[in-house]
Amino acid sequence: MRYLVSGYYGEGNLGDEAILAAMLHDLRCHDAAAEITVLSFDAADTARRHGVEAISTSLRNPSQLMAAVLRSHLVISGGGSFLHEADFALYGRSFLWREGRLRPVPYFLSIVTLARSLGRPVMWYALGLGPLHTAEARQAVGRVGSLCQVVTWRDVDSARLAAKVGVRAPVQLVVPDPAYSPAPAPAEDVAAALRGQGLPAGLRYLAVCPRPWLGRETYQQHLAAAVARVAAAHDLAVLFVPFQERTDGPLCAELRARPDLAERAWVVSGVDDPAVTAGILGGAEFVVSMRLHSGILAAAAGVPAAAIDYDPKVRAFLRQTGQEPWAVTADDLESAYGRSTLEDALFATVRDLPRRRAALERRVRPLRREAGRTAALAVQLAAWGGLPGVPRR
Repeated sequence: MRYLVSGYYGEGNLGDEAILAAMLHDLRCHDAAAEITVLSFDAADTARRHGVEAISTSLRNPSQLMAAVLRSHLVISGGGSFLHEADFALYGRSFLWREGRLRPVPYFLSIVTLARSLGRPVMWYALGLGPLHTAEARQAVGRVGSLCQVVTWRDVDSARLAAKVGVRAPVQLVVPDPAYSPAPAPAEDVAAALRGQGLPAGLRYLAVCPRPWLGRETYQQHLAAAVARVAAAHDLAVLFVPFQERTDGPLCAELRARPDLAERAWVVSGVDDPAVTAGILGGAEFVVSMRLHSGILAAAAGVPAAAIDYDPKVRAFLRQTGQEPWAVTADDLESAYGRSTLEDALFATVRDLPRRRAALERRVRPLRREAGRTAALAVQLAAWGGLPGVPRR
């Protein structure tokens, strides 16, 4: 069968690339002859990373896009969290435009609308939803989601919001994020990557995955101060792991250069294989997570996280994995109170690491088991050209 996958791919975000790698693997497990084309913001990068056909996401070449849709038995929108309006504080409250470009909600919904207008079935694949601030976004998600044959959400909160905005697809399910399912890279590949970063062999380390947010800086310094104190108290190295090199890399380098971290900290730069990154996180004592998929990849490897909660999707992940008590909001981390709260969470994690690992394994085991099954539903939908039991158009 032929599949066209639309998502936030080709932007150098390791979380989204981990989602795509998992989806490709799972689809091929259920359809060995799958022919997959990916819509990408950097088609050459996506083709290199994943070994698939990739074409540009640009709407300026509608004939190429229409041809790709018409060749497909199924259009997949997802996975990930791109149906949101989370960045209004930076770009203003326009539904349509952000710095002269279509915002994510209208862009990604336009792909779905095109596919349905051409008679192709559409599946929303393990999507996160929200926040949706404008009435236009809520109405558009409700209308377009209801055109799809199957809609799957990666957390209960997204499913609840979908119900509120009027998504009425024939089939709606809550499924795990695809990134729970793949295995990390082999240990020798991970060790080679760490040697390449200049990390001495055998060090015990914690991993930190920060991100810039709304132009703020105070939370970043409080995060680094808390990590430095805990790392010094327990003689741990600190690995800063940028999930989006363009934005996170400079921040990681800045935090690593602090006097209280410089002697024990490294930045893991230039690693663009999600499986290797998963292996690096899996080798940590624990992870300090702001990027959502740093928490997911760590959890899949059995490594607990203390999280910086800046978005509803992080909150949903923490509830899903039972890790809410070890989190601090980005707003609180702007204050000394938040820094103290994060320090307490980190020290508590070190003190109770075996229990945390055991509890996390109990929560994540069913997520790992179920994550790959979403692809089976996609293959069934592609084979029937609509809902199971409905002949192809």
